[in-house]
Amino acid sequence: MSSAPLILSSNPFKTFNALLSCPKFLSLAQQLHAQVIINGLYREVFYGSNITNAYVQSGSLPLATKAFDQITGKNLHSWNTIISGYSKGCLYDYVLKLFRDLRSDGNAVDSFNLVFAIKASQRLMFFHNGRLLHCLAIKYGLEGDLFIVPALLEMYAELGSLNDAHKLFERYSYRSSVMWGFMIKGYLKVSQEPRVFELLSNMTNYFDFQWDVFTMEGLVRACANVLAEREGKASHAVCIKNNLLVNVCLLTSVIDMYMKCGFTHYAFRLFEKANDHKDVVLWSALINGCAKKGKFFEALSMFKRMLENSTAPNQVTLSGVILACSGVGSLKQGKSVHGFVIRNMVELDVVNYTSLVDMYSKCGCVKTAHRIFCMMPVKSVVSWTAMINGYAIHGLYLEALSTFYQMTQNACVISGKHVPNSVTFTSVLSACSHSGMVQEGFQIFNSMKDYGFSPTEEHCACMVGIFARADQFDAALSFLSDMPIKPGLNAWGTLLRACRFHKRVELAEEIANKLSLLEPKNDFSWQASLADMYTDGIEKMIMAEEGLNKSLGFSSIEVRNKLCVFSSNDTLAFTSPDISHTWNSLSREMRENALL
Repeated sequence: MSSAPLILSSNPFKTFNALLSCPKFLSLAQQLHAQVIINGLYREVFYGSNITNAYVQSGSLPLATKAFDQITGKNLHSWNTIISGYSKGCLYDYVLKLFRDLRSDGNAVDSFNLVFAIKASQRLMFFHNGRLLHCLAIKYGLEGDLFIVPALLEMYAELGSLNDAHKLFERYSYRSSVMWGFMIKGYLKVSQEPRVFELLSNMTNYFDFQWDVFTMEGLVRACANVLAEREGKASHAVCIKNNLLVNVCLLTSVIDMYMKCGFTHYAFRLFEKANDHKDVVLWSALINGCAKKGKFFEALSMFKRMLENSTAPNQVTLSGVILACSGVGSLKQGKSVHGFVIRNMVELDVVNYTSLVDMYSKCGCVKTAHRIFCMMPVKSVVSWTAMINGYAIHGLYLEALSTFYQMTQNACVISGKHVPNSVTFTSVLSACSHSGMVQEGFQIFNSMKDYGFSPTEEHCACMVGIFARADQFDAALSFLSDMPIKPGLNAWGTLLRACRFHKRVELAEEIANKLSLLEPKNDFSWQASLADMYTDGIEKMIMAEEGLNKSLGFSSIEVRNKLCVFSSNDTLAFTSPDISHTWNSLSREMRENALL
């Protein structure tokens, strides 16, 4: 025996009308629906529409659809109710289907349902359908509607049709801050930051304009993308003046802007003032900013603080943390982060997988890097390049070439999938240079045009290195003279370093003279390379007296879970006969190999 409804009254109509504004709970919506059915009201448009809305508010679209379908003589309000429900549920295919059914049912279009249809077309990237909806708005006299215009602007801006967006924007004298914001967002999407600043100058002269969070966020992002530090600081001042930094999204954008512009102390100061507003996005902005600026230890320290603050990291956070581990060469830290991902079942995207491949490669675990590379469900061009570079830096040149050829076999120039980019060619040409594979390198260099690339000076310098390292200096000089672009510091510097390797003193002197003419204010690194070729050491003494210094590199190694960083200027803290014997043996073997 079924239980009686909980809502009982001698006057069901009065009871129902009193409960139309009930809380958004499914059980109450079902009780109301039961009362409507018992009293035979479920087919009436007023009650059916309200029951449909009650189900929409409680999050049950299937029940809302059933209630809607039972209505006879549906009006515009009932159609708008179900359309808005599916739009809130992000079921945009159904939104467009319902919109077509609405029109087929003979109902007129209004600004309410048209906005939802435009939004659905935007999210589904149906540009042609969006234009048809724009025509429909004109037909019904709704093009100037205060809700329709921003929706159309957002659609055109998001789908890359900025000409249409600009024409629509210029057509109206009244422009809300939302309209300005959509235009800024559209220009940012296609990296047209100068147009953003052009809009800014127009905005400040617009008599009815008021700064809001949406507009300022777009402006701050534009400043960050073009490293416009002065404009960025001015935007920050506007945010403070209008009390807009209470919005955590805008605060995150300002911090990100300061990190990209190099004002890390400002970013940290804003971050510390955030107090209770520190969400995962805010932490991620600071961690990624530190990692990209080479402040790897600060990034790892912030990640530790984030975990202590009980904030769970997301994919963006982990990307920055893995980059920091890669930067410091800390295998222990990298494994710890990777273990955290596995334990917490964090779903990795292609960026995270690629970061792990790069981290393990740079920390010396190229086999682990290859294993992760093979596990990737989807590989991007950056993933392939990271694996090729990982092999190259460990001297596994055959594996680097094999991976490159495997990549090109899967490449599709039309779709752009797996097509090598400029960095890919630099990595594989570098591998050919260090392995003495002249013919393979030349073939790969010539294949760049097949993928629509014109060689840069960096690629040409790699080819010079390939010829010169193989002691084919005539071929290297011939290549320099026939280069499609004028050789610069990179190309000549590569040849100079090869001269040092092969003891070509006279040629090195000629190249050093060319370099001094090309860049007289250089750091004199080529003079240092030339001085290293002489045996008497006099030139080195002269350089030291004149204050000419060569830039130092550094390396790192983990010993007993401790990361040690050192440069060529550092000396051993202790010596032993075993160390001296090993060092002398390795030095002798390296000199003998250099003469082969």
